[in-house]
Amino acid sequence: MSAPIALAAGSLLRLKDPRGLQVTCEAGHLWITEESQPEDVWLAAGQRVRLVGEGLAVLEAKGDARLRIE
Repeated sequence: MSAPIALAAGSLLRLKDPRGLQVTCEAGHLWITEESQPEDVWLAAGQRVRLVGEGLAVLEAKGDARLRIE
């Protein structure tokens, strides 16, 4: 299991070739956009998503947030 990652409000996290990674929002809200994917994803605390893109994924904290990537 991975360690939690804290992001301050407005901070970005870039993931290259994220296919198969699971992002769990443990606190706050996250906005996730993936290269070549038609829909962006919003996560609130307790929600998760499995990334499917093979390019770049960008995660942004909307307010202070804590997430885990597995």
